Amino acid sequence: MTAEVDLFDPFTLDGDPFPEFARRRNAGGASWGRPPYPEVGEAFYVFSHALVSQALKHPLLLQAPPGAYQEVRQKISANPALDFLTRSMLLSDPPRHMSLRRPLAGSMTFAAGRGLFDQLASRASQLVQSAVQKPEFDAVADIGLPLAFAGLEQILGIGIDDPWRTGHDAKLMADALDMRIGGINEDANQACRRLEAWVLHAIERGAVHPNGISAQMLAEVDAGRWRKDDAVANIVFLLFAGQATVVDTFGNALVALANSPRQLSLLENGNVGWSAAAEELLRFCAPVQYAGARIAADDLSFGGAIIKAGQAVVPVLGSANRDVSVFPTGDRLDLEAGSSSALVFGTGLHACLGQHVARVELAVLLEALFTWAKGWRLDTSRVSRRASVLFHGLQTAPMIRRGDRPPA
Repeated sequence: MTAEVDLFDPFTLDGDPFPEFARRRNAGGASWGRPPYPEVGEAFYVFSHALVSQALKHPLLLQAPPGAYQEVRQKISANPALDFLTRSMLLSDPPRHMSLRRPLAGSMTFAAGRGLFDQLASRASQLVQSAVQKPEFDAVADIGLPLAFAGLEQILGIGIDDPWRTGHDAKLMADALDMRIGGINEDANQACRRLEAWVLHAIERGAVHPNGISAQMLAEVDAGRWRKDDAVANIVFLLFAGQATVVDTFGNALVALANSPRQLSLLENGNVGWSAAAEELLRFCAPVQYAGARIAADDLSFGGAIIKAGQAVVPVLGSANRDVSVFPTGDRLDLEAGSSSALVFGTGLHACLGQHVARVELAVLLEALFTWAKGWRLDTSRVSRRASVLFHGLQTAPMIRRGDRPPA
C-alpha cells in the first residue's frame, strides 16, 4: 500500500488538533493514516486547502461506489442508525443525490437565508435578554440551541416544542456518523428511532406546514419521485445538520474570543460587522473537522499517492480552513481578515444546503449576545467539549458576570 511510517492517527489528538494539522500541511499536505472506522482499511488523509477541495469535487471519490466497497457498505448498514441515514442526501451519490437535493435547493438560497434575518434577530435578542436575568447561564443551551431550532422550524415547516430533547437525540444520533475505533453505541440507534417516530407522528397528525421544505419533500413522495422513507430520513438528518453547525460554531467562537482579547474587544466595541465576524469565526472555529470518507470508485493517483478502488480518502476540513496559502492568518483569529474561501460548508455536490441560513443565525447570535449581555464573560474553567473526533463543539458554555468568581 505505502511505505509511509508516520501514519496519521486522529484518535490520539486532544481538543486542540490544529498543531498536528499544521505539521501535516507543511509535510506535503497528505498522509496515510488509521481507518476512520473499523470497516475500512488504512485511509488517505488530505490536509491542504487545495487537496481537500479537490477531494470533495473528484468524480471518482464517492460515498458508496459500486464494486468491492459494497460489501463494506453492507456491514456499515447493518447498524440501524447508519442504515437509516444512508437514505439521506448526505450519504447519497449521483444521480440519487441530485434527485434528493434539487427539489429543496430553491428554498435554501442566499435570499431565503436573509429573509429570516429579522425574525431570527428578534428571537435571539429575546433569548439573551431572558438569559441575563439568571445568576449565570449556558450560552449553548439557553441561546444557541433554541435559536438554531427556531430557524429550523421555519425551514422545515414543523413546530419543535422541545428543542433541548430533540437536540439531545440529534446529537446522540450523530454519534453514528463519528469516526470510531469500535462499534456504534446503541444510544445512537435508539435516538434515531425516536426522531424517526417523531417525524412520522408530525406527518400523520398534519403538523407539517405548507411553507417549509418538509412539505416539499412530501410533495415529491406524492408525485412518486421519492419514497416516504426518503422524506423521513432527510427530515431527521436536518434535525441534526440544520442546527449543529451553528450551535457548535457559536460555542467554539466564545472560547476563541475569550482566548483573543483584542478580537473580543472588536466585537464589544462594534468595530467589525456581525456578518464579517461570523464568516471568520466559521473559518477559525469549524464545527466539523473531517468530511465523511470518500471512497475511490476506481484506481487513481491523488495527492502524490495511488489510491486503490475501495480505499478511503478523508478530507480534513479543520486543517484546510487554516491553510496559510489561502488564509494568511492561518491559526490566528482575525475578525478583520475578510475570509471568504473557507470549506466549513464543504464544496462540490455535497456543499451544505443550509449554509446561508447558518451564516445568518451565527451573525444574529453574536449581535444579540454582545448587545444584550454586556458585562458577561465565558467561564473558561468550566467549559466542557463534546466527546467526538469528527465534531468540534461544546457541551456547555457557562457565562458569568465579569468580576464574579467561578463557582467552587
